[in-house]
Amino acid sequence: MKKNIVISFLVTASILILMACGKSEEKSTTVTADMDKFEPIEIKDENIQLRYNFSKGDKFKYKLTTVTNSEESVKTDSTINSKLFQTLTYIFDLDVLEIDEDKVTEIGITISSIKLEANVNGQLITFDSKGEYTPEEKQRFLEYATISNSPYRARVSSRGEVIEVTRLDKMIEKMNELQNEPQKLTIEQKAQLSKNLSEAALRPLTQLIFRELPEKSVAKDSTWTRNYPAQMNVFNIQNVALFKIDDFINIDGNKGAKISANLSATWSGNKKGEEEGVQYQFDDPIISGNGKIIFDIDNGQLIKAETLTSIELSVEVKSKDSLQKMQTAKRNEKSTNKNTVELL
Repeated sequence: MKKNIVISFLVTASILILMACGKSEEKSTTVTADMDKFEPIEIKDENIQLRYNFSKGDKFKYKLTTVTNSEESVKTDSTINSKLFQTLTYIFDLDVLEIDEDKVTEIGITISSIKLEANVNGQLITFDSKGEYTPEEKQRFLEYATISNSPYRARVSSRGEVIEVTRLDKMIEKMNELQNEPQKLTIEQKAQLSKNLSEAALRPLTQLIFRELPEKSVAKDSTWTRNYPAQMNVFNIQNVALFKIDDFINIDGNKGAKISANLSATWSGNKKGEEEGVQYQFDDPIISGNGKIIFDIDNGQLIKAETLTSIELSVEVKSKDSLQKMQTAKRNEKSTNKNTVELL
């Protein structure tokens, strides 16, 4: 089976995992003001549990907006700069199907709309899943054409952990049909593609519309942490998100929680090495982030979340040219990302 069928999904998922907290446009350093509009309330009970509270038959929508801004410079005898500014908007339609005795909920999900607006070095690129496209254009936007309007299912715990996503058979068939040369897939190949698509792309994407809640009960100023391992070039990254209950708040008469998040990271790996005659030396990666979450405690629903992250990575590369003369290139990448989730 050709690897390029899932390669764009793998790239997309890697970005999503690294940027589970994000930073937005160049001038934005904090989350938007409407996250602070809720009136604080006093709660003396120090035994508050944050849990999703689904009911069979519930139907609801979330909008996920991801804004990415990246710059890259490569310096040799001259300097080459490239820039990307991209906005991706997803609409998720959710239908609560079943709830088991352990409060694990099976949810039917359809990404009913995907819109892409990007500026790559001055070139404008757009995609709207509701638009009409030629087969060639659909091939260009394979990942979005495949997952839009393709129902699947997710099992979600009461703490908001997306345990698994399933029912990807029709999505795999659609993805194969969009290839230039569709192939006759065996049952084993379909199962492997389904597993790859689930773990590399759809589960992390689905997790972005939920937030993993603490195991223990909380009070004001309670804190907890979550670890998010990731791979970035030669580095094994351990992202650590610290969450804190800033306030309990009034959400249209319901009891809610305003939660802040701060991201830090540690890394391991050999910054210096050589591969096939090419010498490389990385600088320390720089990763940071912050965010805020509004959660309705009484209804057991995420109302809104904004998370912001910044990543910077630099590497110096040395290699010999055709005349055996050593050439040096310095590459610097800066990426900022903002993820906003809103209950519609």
